[in-house]
Amino acid sequence: MSVYSVAHIIHLFCAIVFVGGVFFETLVLSAIHSKDVPREARKAVEKAIMRRAVRVMPWVVGGVFLSGLTMAHRYAAAFAAPFAAPFNTQLCLKVLLAFGVLAHFLIAVTKMRRGTLTAAWSKYIHLAVFCQMVMIVLLAKTMFYVAW
Repeated sequence: MSVYSVAHIIHLFCAIVFVGGVFFETLVLSAIHSKDVPREARKAVEKAIMRRAVRVMPWVVGGVFLSGLTMAHRYAAAFAAPFAAPFNTQLCLKVLLAFGVLAHFLIAVTKMRRGTLTAAWSKYIHLAVFCQMVMIVLLAKTMFYVAW
């Protein structure tokens, strides 16, 4: 098995975990913010999930980015000429979105450590990352099939 193959498998597993986590937090966990869930219960659930996420997600994000960088050498020509072909453009857009996700992730981690992550910031970051992840997943598939 080649280094690229191993990196690709690691990339897929890390992406599944990250996208699944973002999907869960954005679309499922947001339901605990209803009037039906007592404030104390909501705080306890959020605290438990955040404790786990803070331990796991940095490794997942690191894995997805390191494996992505490992695979990137195969596409050096595409990065060198981003508008030469639809595949190149979609790949470059996918990478730009991934760095947007990384930026939002780093903002969230920094704000958490400083104690300045408000509910509004958290909601914005989750929604922004969710939208970026949807686009990344679409581009990851369409770049092999869609041309213009």
